[in-house]
Amino acid sequence: MESKFTEAYPKAPDETRQADCEKVSGMLDLMIDGEASSEEQTFFNHHIEECVSCFENHQKQKLLKGLVTGHLKRVIVPKSLVQSIKARIQETL
Repeated sequence: MESKFTEAYPKAPDETRQADCEKVSGMLDLMIDGEASSEEQTFFNHHIEECVSCFENHQKQKLLKGLVTGHLKRVIVPKSLVQSIKARIQETL
């Protein structure tokens, strides 16, 4: 007998599910930063309602971002330092 979970959420073909998981994985930062389009948000939210693995990844990513941003402080640096860093970056390109 199938569990209620599998009855409510029938399995998608593995290839389709894998492609959706990869798409959701690539959208994690957009979603957490609030930069995803409404279409992307709808797709993402629908997918994580059905996929435990992607839901857990999303929760971990949100937690990590919260921990990092909670411990960082914005520091104002001299303009010369900013210009020096940008110049060195351009040299490497």
